[in-house]
Amino acid sequence: MDGIRMPQVRLPFPAHEANPYLARAQSALDAWLDESAICRSVESRRSLQRTRIPLITALAYPDAAPDALELLVQWATWTFVIDDEFDDGPDGQDPARCASALATFLPVLDGAPAGGSASARAFAGTWERLVEGRSPAWRRMLGDDIRAYLWSYYEGLVDQRAGRVPTVAAYRRRRCVSVAAYTWLDVVEIAVGVDLPETVRHFSSFRDLREAAAEYVGLHNDLWSLERDKNAGAFHNAVLLVQHHDGCPLQEAVDQVNDLITDCAQRMLDAERALAVQLDAAGINGQARADALSCREGYAKFVRGCFDYPSQARRYTAAATGPCGEATAPHQLF
Repeated sequence: MDGIRMPQVRLPFPAHEANPYLARAQSALDAWLDESAICRSVESRRSLQRTRIPLITALAYPDAAPDALELLVQWATWTFVIDDEFDDGPDGQDPARCASALATFLPVLDGAPAGGSASARAFAGTWERLVEGRSPAWRRMLGDDIRAYLWSYYEGLVDQRAGRVPTVAAYRRRRCVSVAAYTWLDVVEIAVGVDLPETVRHFSSFRDLREAAAEYVGLHNDLWSLERDKNAGAFHNAVLLVQHHDGCPLQEAVDQVNDLITDCAQRMLDAERALAVQLDAAGINGQARADALSCREGYAKFVRGCFDYPSQARRYTAAATGPCGEATAPHQLF
């Protein structure tokens, strides 16, 4: 974006290579897309190819086993396809149609059979594979986060139709949900091969770590999608909201959002340290402690992978290069 200087974004986690099974996951995805027929048009398939979903997944989950990576790529792809449908199709323009569309997906989380659409059947099949062999607590966590993510389409649409502009604080909370960040964090446990005790998930440090990580990726994505969001004229970007509410120049708003991102990074570091202390306080040792620390490391790698992805891929071929020129989806993660 002309005249805007992008700040140096802080991230205190080292870079890493993408998952070595990236090519295998790409091949498996191609086969699944052919089989599931969830892409309604040739352009939809091309959009997925430009997005390079296997790349962002391989960066987010660098240590996932081959079969796990293939599953996580499939799940990520489903969310991107649904995002495009709600963003560009009629279901994302009318609240009643949006609610009706959600009703074809949400009952699957409670064990109901899938609806008749290809996307509903694909969702049911992917959900079944995600939860296979997982603990009830983990299934409940992922199910709740998927519900919140899907309902965010409806909530955002109603706000848009009503002309309601959220506060920056409200937006920061909702952004974590609307980019599906919590669902991506949930499946870190699949990627690193653990299923945490439910007690650990109730640590305040664990919740703080998740919230800071989710907020970081959402706000960082807003820097990259700023030009597209500004051109769209909608308040689904933290920078634009800061500018709107504070009446400040765009550059100042960019710098303020970068300060928020920096705060998220520090909150993650603080929560990481607190998690180790709380494990000791709760008397959690052995494999359970090792699993919690592996999940903590997986969260850091997830955030780092999301951080590195925009510089390695372009969601739309018409996008400019670099921050504030990267065109990304307004709702979904990248």
